[in-house]
Amino acid sequence: MAGEGSSKKEIVNPKAIIHQRFGDKARYNIEEVQDNSSNGCPGLAIPQKGPCLYRCNLEHPEFSIVSDVFKRKKDAMQSAAEKALEKLSDPPVEDASDQLMSRTN
Repeated sequence: MAGEGSSKKEIVNPKAIIHQRFGDKARYNIEEVQDNSSNGCPGLAIPQKGPCLYRCNLEHPEFSIVSDVFKRKKDAMQSAAEKALEKLSDPPVEDASDQLMSRTN
């Protein structure tokens, strides 16, 4: 019956977590990256266009993340979200002398 509990298993991916935590403050900007590998014939005067690849910039007022390059836009967005979560989960980088002092204590 409609409205009685959800039987769907909730899948949480990095992009969903970013959206849940930051909402509209996090913006994904996709850019096309041309693959310049030369798969054509050497000496051919006509430029060969390689496959279109994508890179994603995840922008937030407090940080900015650039993904790796992927064949699919969705994969680039997930990569940027994963990197953002990694960055947010890492403890803040301390000064080298502070790190040394904390290790000796």
